[in-house]
Amino acid sequence: DACRCPNWHQLALKLGCAGLILLVLSLTGLSVLVRILVQKPPIEKCGVSAQEIMAVPTERSAIPTCLKDWQPYRDKCLFISQIRRPWSEGLVDCSVRGGTLLLIEDQEELRYFQNFSKIEGHQFFIGLKYIQVEQIWKWTNESTLNPDLLQVTGKDKENSCAVISMTEVFSDTCSADNRWICQKKLKHV
Repeated sequence: DACRCPNWHQLALKLGCAGLILLVLSLTGLSVLVRILVQKPPIEKCGVSAQEIMAVPTERSAIPTCLKDWQPYRDKCLFISQIRRPWSEGLVDCSVRGGTLLLIEDQEELRYFQNFSKIEGHQFFIGLKYIQVEQIWKWTNESTLNPDLLQVTGKDKENSCAVISMTEVFSDTCSADNRWICQKKLKHV
């Protein structure tokens, strides 16, 4: 009497059995694949040291992060002071925070910080000071200002520090009260 079932019942039964067999085969193949992927070859066989493995950046380590109150820009973390103090106090504050006063590296950064100054409505000390003995502007990292990068307007005199505003970088007395921008290297965590 099993033959008297409607044709579609027999077809459904056959398809169901075939589907069940395919499911079992798929799960078996998948479990074998997972075991192969999970197994780690011994380091000696690969010819790679543990230090080299640890040095390889992972996708997670590519996420740039800055500490609280610091904001990312390019390969830097920036801290924008909210108070106005002399240049030397800004220099110390940046150092205490593990950074330096801002060092402008190219024209794009110059435009960015001039625009930032415009948006904020403030001017900021940067890491550039006039050295009277040498009669040159020097960055806090001891490099000399490249005049092709930027021109400091105003008088070049003893106790002059650079301030960036929305339109220019100008000379101001280092004892004047201004806000400042700190920078430090962006960390990939």
